[in-house]
Amino acid sequence: MFDDADVVTLTGLPRDQQLAELRARMAAIPGRIGATEPPPLLARSSTAVIPVAGGLGEALPEGGLPRGGVVACTGRRTPLVGLLAAVTAAGEWVAVVGQPQLGLLAFTEMNGDLTKLAHIPDLKGEDPLTVAAVLLDGVDVVVLDVAGGAPPSRMRAVLARLRSHDGVLVVTGAGWARPDLEIRCELAEYDGLSRGRGRLQTMTFDIQVTGRTARRPRTTRVQLAGTSTQRCSWTRRAPVAAVAPASIARTG
Repeated sequence: MFDDADVVTLTGLPRDQQLAELRARMAAIPGRIGATEPPPLLARSSTAVIPVAGGLGEALPEGGLPRGGVVACTGRRTPLVGLLAAVTAAGEWVAVVGQPQLGLLAFTEMNGDLTKLAHIPDLKGEDPLTVAAVLLDGVDVVVLDVAGGAPPSRMRAVLARLRSHDGVLVVTGAGWARPDLEIRCELAEYDGLSRGRGRLQTMTFDIQVTGRTARRPRTTRVQLAGTSTQRCSWTRRAPVAAVAPASIARTG
């Protein structure tokens, strides 16, 4: 950064003048502290969440998945597919490690973009955490659907990479990391099938959200229904009110 002539010139100055001269020279270097021109902005969005459109987004804090965070998604898998479809529809990239029976047809019917989905169903002996860490360098949302766990020292390194890239790591089982957001999906009801016959028309799920990024635990009821040929969407539904016990009037 400085040549020999610079060093000689600074050596002959008092200490306070040396510091002043060094600060002035550092301020003239682009991208350094004190530079008059700001460094170029990163291409990645600086928003706190990756937005999720529709009813699933309404069930999440701030309407999306927290950037730089770990999300645990357990229970029924259909809402998870819906989340991934919504993320790709918004232009973000998704990678799924494991889950060999991932419903690609359902993903497409939920308006997912297959060109932004990378699926690695079989690791062929590779370490799943290493694969996920590599994917986090360039993919917005990485789903780790593999049983197991890792030592805290390894997870700290992966989490540091996750936060530096503003990505999201979704895990479907315990043992990998303490989640910032926990999503539990349960099937509430369905419509269209009767005694083994008919055509499935709607599916209703209860989405329970807890965790450090949720202000308070809450449960939202959402419904998946067809909107057109080979297309379906998620909408928020009013939860079923609890039935009050019947009162017995006293007589006589």
